[in-house]
Amino acid sequence: MTSPQRLPILLVAITAAAIIFAFIKKPPEQDTLPPPLVSLEKMGHLVSLKMNYADVIEFTQPKAVDIPWSQWEVRLGSTRVLLVARGDCTVATDLRQARYEDIDERTRTLTIVLPPPTPLQARISHEARNRGGSYFYAVTEQGLQAFIPSAQTRTTAMNNALETAQKAVQAACSQPAVLNTAKENAATVMQATLAATGWMPTVIWEPLSAAKP
Repeated sequence: MTSPQRLPILLVAITAAAIIFAFIKKPPEQDTLPPPLVSLEKMGHLVSLKMNYADVIEFTQPKAVDIPWSQWEVRLGSTRVLLVARGDCTVATDLRQARYEDIDERTRTLTIVLPPPTPLQARISHEARNRGGSYFYAVTEQGLQAFIPSAQTRTTAMNNALETAQKAVQAACSQPAVLNTAKENAATVMQATLAATGWMPTVIWEPLSAAKP
């Protein structure tokens, strides 16, 4: 074990040796290149927008009985539900598809081409009502369904209302205004990120049809 008295001398010797080695092995200066694309790829998806969603979904599930040996049915009634749907969605840019173009080392400018942002996650919240989750405001039975209630019809009505709400939040997240805002936010982030390395980037977007799935 090295004694405490000898540690300062040992550290000075190691530091001196490191400095000498650095001068001897110092590589020739090279032009600074933009950050490697692999660094961007490791970031995966850049989330540039999160949007909250809320709406009232009305859905009516009919209750019917098939007539044997025919293609007809008898409508007995229906179950009507009102769902207060709450959720959110995130819009992100897939940086794994990013690429550089028009790199000019003299002026330290470049173009970064990005795929258009797309909804990354759209969901209806199933949290408790007092925690901001979705809830059924009303469930009413109509026709004979009111006298002969069916738990299956009620469950089907609720599930279909939730499915309708899920599609609605996905559609809301795909609106052009939402995607344009996500583009602006993503461009701001990428410009600031590359500017911090000393490069002046221009962000351009791939056409939607050219983006990889």
